[in-house]
Amino acid sequence: MAGRVDLNLLLTLETLLNELNVTKAAVKLNSSQPAVSAQLVRLRRMFDDPLLIPGARGMTPTPRALELAPRLSELLDGFRTLVQPDHFDPRTAQGGILIGTNDATQCRLAKWFGNLANTAPGVQIGFVTANRSTVPDVEQHMASGQVDLVISRRSAFPDRLHVRPLHDETFVCAMRWDHPYRKKQMTLKDFIAMRHVIVLPLGGEFDDVTDEILKEMGLSRQTVVSVPSFLVAERVLRNTDFVSVFPTSLARGMMSTLKSYPLPYTLPKFEFAMAWHVRTHLSPLHRWVRDQIAEELMAGREEDGDPMSQIAW
Repeated sequence: MAGRVDLNLLLTLETLLNELNVTKAAVKLNSSQPAVSAQLVRLRRMFDDPLLIPGARGMTPTPRALELAPRLSELLDGFRTLVQPDHFDPRTAQGGILIGTNDATQCRLAKWFGNLANTAPGVQIGFVTANRSTVPDVEQHMASGQVDLVISRRSAFPDRLHVRPLHDETFVCAMRWDHPYRKKQMTLKDFIAMRHVIVLPLGGEFDDVTDEILKEMGLSRQTVVSVPSFLVAERVLRNTDFVSVFPTSLARGMMSTLKSYPLPYTLPKFEFAMAWHVRTHLSPLHRWVRDQIAEELMAGREEDGDPMSQIAW
């Protein structure tokens, strides 16, 4: 690539990489589909690469395009900071943000949605479930605009992403509030004698960290149901005598239907964090949303207090 660089072409490329669709990119750019298609032809000549390949569902970026995406966004964000005002007003902000996380975190943010509608009426928040199909490729998904922010285990994020620690999550054994099990303390023998609901993002599997720990002790449990969502698991627990390992914060939020016991074995805490790409790092809107989410999740931890102080027997 030589000669003068047309910044409008680079802006078109950034939008195409985010939308992966010429028509949608044209709408975003307030342009026409033929004009954007013509710019894509110029971009292909400029970079000597196809950049985006037509597919059954939109367009697929080439390896060269994926390599360019983070550097391109960083460059354009630098130019944007030169012309955008430092002051950010959420009341007039416009835009959408896609957040990848599990349903337990989505539940904890539910109250925040109502506040968001009042403080930032022009902002849209979309959630996608973060699971094993998205987290390993999280950097690529962020670079292409498939997701903007991911909240998951800290260990899942590569060092190249921006990461903000949130909280450590502990776990309890949850069951319906009127479950016939009424001992003051759950023993390991009691735990493995019960029938279990397991929650894994993809569902349909019957082993997790708990099973690995039990196996090391020469023990096993009877898992009878596997679901991809804690909300589904809660509904199963309400209607059965099954039990399930739940995040402590989520179990506390469901105390009207569930009671819980400290686990009779040691399950390591999971360090949760949020991560984002250089593509959105300097965006005032994204920065504001990240601050709001961190404040909401941390406030929830402080209101909950001691994880063991609200265990319902």
